[in-house]
Amino acid sequence: MKKKKDKNLTLFLFGSSRVWTAAQNRTALLNICLQEDVSYTAFQIGEDGSVSFETSLRTAKRLRRIAREQGIELILLEKRGMPPLLWRYRRRAGLFAGALLSLFLLLLSQRFVWDIRITGNETMLESEVREELRACGLFVGSYIPDIHSSELENRVLLASERISWISVYLDGTVATVQIIEHVEAPPTEDLSRPANLIAKADGQIEQVELYRGNCVVKKGQAIKKGELLVSGLYDSQVNGFRFTRAAGRVLARTERTFRIEIPLFYEEKVYSEPKYEEITLKFFDFSLNVYKSTGNRDALYDIIREEKNWDVVGSAPLPVGLSVLRGIPYTLERRERSSEIALELAYAELERSLAALSDDVQLIGKSIQTTLTDSA
Repeated sequence: MKKKKDKNLTLFLFGSSRVWTAAQNRTALLNICLQEDVSYTAFQIGEDGSVSFETSLRTAKRLRRIAREQGIELILLEKRGMPPLLWRYRRRAGLFAGALLSLFLLLLSQRFVWDIRITGNETMLESEVREELRACGLFVGSYIPDIHSSELENRVLLASERISWISVYLDGTVATVQIIEHVEAPPTEDLSRPANLIAKADGQIEQVELYRGNCVVKKGQAIKKGELLVSGLYDSQVNGFRFTRAAGRVLARTERTFRIEIPLFYEEKVYSEPKYEEITLKFFDFSLNVYKSTGNRDALYDIIREEKNWDVVGSAPLPVGLSVLRGIPYTLERRERSSEIALELAYAELERSLAALSDDVQLIGKSIQTTLTDSA
């Protein structure tokens, strides 16, 4: 596959042509190709027996000269590649200058980082990792000869409080970065220290699971928040009083109140034209504003930003792209919802509040009271 790509590139740079001859001449033409060691591609036989193939422009002209000497009609059907293209636009100096500039920029850009691919981040956003890399000298547009992976890795580890390990690998113009984040060890509970279990809320005891300690409540007993449930103080007949770390699970019937208010009047966004728009051309880390529309800058806007990087199929994204910022103006208009719709929204919000409760909570029953006012 690589040889085929190289061959196609050579044909483009030096030019190619499709050679055609009639059926009565095809044997003689193929003999010439064999004698002259001519290489060709895209060989085709027409319905009338004629043959054609593609070869370099220089070889095609040589074949036509030899065929003319032997009285064989040989036609060059179409010419492709860089030489015919340059000849066609030879009077347009601007195109040549643009092509040379593009070629220069393309060759120059091979010495800069085009893309950074990050793996291993779990809690850190990719943008946060990129900022830490930028502070240490690695970003899209970094000069590749100045990047030394081992030094860069050490700088990141010394500067970052969230990255505990990093590997930077440069493959052409693409930097592959692997990281392992620093994980804070959860505070360990000192199980040797004595402790009591106390109530988190008011309620009536429903169930007690005692693992360790001295339970001081029983089922059906009413308790208040902060009241002692299981004591870590033991009264031993042999050793006297001793302390332990109380452990257990005490469930109580409690009551919670949720207040949900849905307004009958609210403001809704109504979008309008024209849109405010800015288009910026990005080349590595450089930006150039190429378009800015006029609009009412005092209006309220919803801002939408799009980043479009150009790429070539089968290669890394190019460090060239457009940043499009659109501002869609809107006004706030007063709306009114019916009491029936407000009630439906209130029920939905209540269900979300109940679903957010702890897994230890079991809903035994609920009582709902609704009140309608002039505004909610």
